[in-house]
Amino acid sequence: MVDLRVLAAACLLPVFPLSALFNQLVEQVRHPAARALAVLGLPEAGAALLEGLPRHTLVRGVVHSPAVVALVLCTSLLYALRALSVREVTLWARLVATSGLSLDWLLVGTGAPARSVELFALAWSVPAALLMVWAGLFSARLGGAYLGLGGGLAARLPRLSWLVALSALALVATPLFPSFFGLLHVVDVLPLSQLWPVLGVLFLWAWATGRFLGHLLFGPPGAGPVADLPVVPASLGVVILAGLVVLGVLWSGRWTGI
Repeated sequence: MVDLRVLAAACLLPVFPLSALFNQLVEQVRHPAARALAVLGLPEAGAALLEGLPRHTLVRGVVHSPAVVALVLCTSLLYALRALSVREVTLWARLVATSGLSLDWLLVGTGAPARSVELFALAWSVPAALLMVWAGLFSARLGGAYLGLGGGLAARLPRLSWLVALSALALVATPLFPSFFGLLHVVDVLPLSQLWPVLGVLFLWAWATGRFLGHLLFGPPGAGPVADLPVVPASLGVVILAGLVVLGVLWSGRWTGI
């Protein structure tokens, strides 16, 4: 019989079909800052639920269960595929974050320390949370965070647009960001026969990010002046993203085994 804590964790560290609950919980939070906190806190709560379970139970249930591994990989592929057709910033961030967070279960099944599971979750939830905040700033200035309708936003809101672009890159395992090293850890623990779906996820992330950034950065600027993000908040965003790079490099040895 499946422990109820495992099912609850599968809602918070999202695995299909319970991933729908995670997405619904985040969607129901309307304020951008509160939504960012939800994206940060829910996966960590899921990791905390798993921390109290015997490691041998989790390993036996995940690593030695091809069906569970297949479900995790299919969840990641499904949400990456859904992100391809999305232009709304918060929705795009939520779908890609779900795709990345689901892979945490592959580490859980190896008996990885709870600290590694929590850090892996943060590698995706922190950039997603930043995108929630930037989307709120877009909405305050443009009436919505839907890309493409108002032309390229880089010319009108350069600082905010580049923060969105860098956060999106941090979310899709771009090298030197924590998600990149976390994904390397997943590649390290999976057998060769199961790496093809991960490569498919990477391909979909790259495709979805290309479309997302194309709508954000390119195209004729829309009409009318719009106040860009002030220098001080923009600098704070850059510092946070630079801090992610530093943390990713510092933790890379732990995640990759180097």
